[in-house]
Amino acid sequence: MRLAPFIRITLLCFVLATAGCGGGDTGRGDVLLVIVDTARADHFSAYGYPRRTTPNLDRLASEGQRYDEAWAQAPWTLPAIASILTGQPPHVHGAGRGAGGIHPVREEVATLAERMRSEGYATAAFINVLWCEARISALDRGFEVYDYHGSDETNLGHRDAGRTTDAVLAWLDRLDDEPFFAVVHYFDPHLTYDPPDPYDTMFDQEAGSRRIPRGFGSASQVFQIRDGTIRLGPPERESLIARYDGEIRYTDEQFGRLREGLEQRGRWDDALVVVVADHGEEFWDHGGFEHGHSHYREMLRVPLITKRPGSPAGEVVDRRVRQLDIAPTVLDFAGIPLPQELPGGVLGTIDAPYAVAEGSLWAGHLVSIRSDGGTLIRNHSTGAIAFYVPEDKFEQHPLPIETETAKNLQNILEALPALPTTPADLRQLTEEQKNQLRSLGYMQ
Repeated sequence: MRLAPFIRITLLCFVLATAGCGGGDTGRGDVLLVIVDTARADHFSAYGYPRRTTPNLDRLASEGQRYDEAWAQAPWTLPAIASILTGQPPHVHGAGRGAGGIHPVREEVATLAERMRSEGYATAAFINVLWCEARISALDRGFEVYDYHGSDETNLGHRDAGRTTDAVLAWLDRLDDEPFFAVVHYFDPHLTYDPPDPYDTMFDQEAGSRRIPRGFGSASQVFQIRDGTIRLGPPERESLIARYDGEIRYTDEQFGRLREGLEQRGRWDDALVVVVADHGEEFWDHGGFEHGHSHYREMLRVPLITKRPGSPAGEVVDRRVRQLDIAPTVLDFAGIPLPQELPGGVLGTIDAPYAVAEGSLWAGHLVSIRSDGGTLIRNHSTGAIAFYVPEDKFEQHPLPIETETAKNLQNILEALPALPTTPADLRQLTEEQKNQLRSLGYMQ
């Protein structure tokens, strides 16, 4: 019963009478949903980045659709991936940081995997981040296989993109002829930036002391960067970014290998393929580093590339879309009627009037809204509020809340319900989980 008021408010605030859009394919093609962790769109060569970081995704974009205005629903992993896998905004699905601590997806909110499995799809997820561990997130619901691997404070301690791809291909070989819905999560671009050879030096041509040493970016070092104990000059920052770009390139190579595996198994051509990031990463764009602490463009604008059989090839879509629109797109492709409670629409058919994001990991209760009239970012915890006009593309010059547009956006944000407050939904972390989060830089 608790879901209904959330849905009514969501539909009111988002003004999204779009859920019924789409062609309604009746086929039963496979669905591959790839989530790249911590990947900002403007570091993909598919989006015009000068370094050739994503040749395989460039190819995918040339065959499908690239969305240039795709927005995340949160600046950190748990609520963002929950929005992708439920089609609901954070205040509805409930997963993330709220009153008292960390909350999972609410029991009454259906997951995309549950919907697909009920229609006869084989469902599997290959997950590599602690925030999406089943006991913390409840995101395993609906997956017949939930292949979770954790990490440690180095990016060498996790299951990298190569081994993740191996696991996906092995699972595919166990399938019969039933269609599949597979979620593949690549963690590699997350700190620390330690891609394997030759990707570790592919974009970092400077040798000697200018280069960031391998393994830099541990939890303790991130905290020291935040408090100013460690100061990185321009050469060190450039080297750090080069390592990050190397992680993206390595992940892209493994996506290419995954594609090849699907082609060899005859499961590529008729499949819906969606590649998206959970959130971006800041490299001092607004004076900060890493993610989870702001709602600026570098944190929330994400790459989104799709390949849907029968859709135009090489299409660049500049209409505003959101992670919320992925679930309706998958259901529409599978010929499953779109539930009325989903506020999003089918990609390729919509132009969302607003993109709303909620919450933060580090900075209190942030909310933001983007529209054709500008961007409004508010911190409910501190009372700070800033408005950016569309011409201020990189959100560097905040303006007072004086225009009618800014006031209207503020009214929408004020109508949003609070993030999770129900004690019964609170997930108590084990000491082991807390230690893992500390090692990843998420807790002190």
